[in-house]
Amino acid sequence: MNSAVTYKGILHKKKTYVVSMALALVLFLALAGVGVEAGMEVAEEEHEEERVLSDVPFAEHFMTYAPEIGWDWELLAAVAYHESRYNPKVISPSGARGLMQLMPVTGHRFGLTDSTFFVPEDNIAAGVKYIARLQYHFRFVTDSVEQTKFVLASYNAGPAHIFDARRLARKYGDNPNRWDNIERYLEALSQEEYYTDSVVQYGSFNSRETTRYVHNVLRTYDKIQAEEQTHATVQ
Repeated sequence: MNSAVTYKGILHKKKTYVVSMALALVLFLALAGVGVEAGMEVAEEEHEEERVLSDVPFAEHFMTYAPEIGWDWELLAAVAYHESRYNPKVISPSGARGLMQLMPVTGHRFGLTDSTFFVPEDNIAAGVKYIARLQYHFRFVTDSVEQTKFVLASYNAGPAHIFDARRLARKYGDNPNRWDNIERYLEALSQEEYYTDSVVQYGSFNSRETTRYVHNVLRTYDKIQAEEQTHATVQ
């Protein structure tokens, strides 16, 4: 065998290997950069949340209306935070408005007018009336902690898919009044086998945003309570 040809072959393989490794390194660094950037964004969001929650705006209104639904005011404030970041003037791309991000039809149904939609107290009062209606829908969930999770999910996505998940839970022998079961069946509603089931009335559903919403609101609720306890201790 010609030694020159063999040497060229070795060089070619070595060059290919080096190029492959370089590309792999570039890809790794790119992915690492995305990971770092995403991590920084999450950290910044957490920092912003901590800053805002150290002094909850409109707290007096949350304190006034939360007892009407049997909630701690901090839980109602947590809902408002994740709906609007406490911006009473915000309008979402879907048209939801104000602190509690009520759709126009819902807001009008619960007492708002075009002139009061962006008034913080009025928007909170209407949001509480809507939550009370959702509590009525889930009155058969007698455990208050479990019921709150059903209500939060319905506030985010409407109750229709939650009812579908309950029907699936019941059909497959799981407790339809436990949120951990409902989470699983909400996730299943993204699969054709389940959203075409005869007991399902409202079709497919991507549950990720809703289940995260429930988790995030409850996490924020805990944070606000911790902040309030800290303030009370210092005073």
